[in-house]
Amino acid sequence: MKVFIAFLGIFLVSISAVVYQGDLGAYGQEQLLLKEAAEECAAGAALFLEEDAYAKGSIVFNQQQGQTYIKDYLAYIKRNSKALSRGTVSYEAVFEDEDCGYASENFSRIPAVTVDIRVATEDLFRLPFVKVTSLERRARYELPEESRK
Repeated sequence: MKVFIAFLGIFLVSISAVVYQGDLGAYGQEQLLLKEAAEECAAGAALFLEEDAYAKGSIVFNQQQGQTYIKDYLAYIKRNSKALSRGTVSYEAVFEDEDCGYASENFSRIPAVTVDIRVATEDLFRLPFVKVTSLERRARYELPEESRK
């Protein structure tokens, strides 16, 4: 009987380790997808510039088109993500340019777009002692030096 109880204990610990490893892999995949989404949203939103201001030599982002691009891209990638499709997605986009101004940390006055994506979802881990119900990633895209001359 002692051997059976020891075997059962080792078996349960092994099953918990396998389940945790699988859930951790899925969590890592969700984080990677969210990171790529934040980078793509920031880079894509930075592509939309005000044409009149650009013709005069200054860089001003078209925030309305940038926000639309972010919404459309997040809706597009929902099909690839369990957390995004089942959870509540919110984002915040911060545009730094000559019209909106620059953050105090931006000493070089580089035009940039920062996108912060948050996802509130159901628990991503099946084990009762590990609970992760939200994901968050942030990405910043700064325009290259050549475009500011």
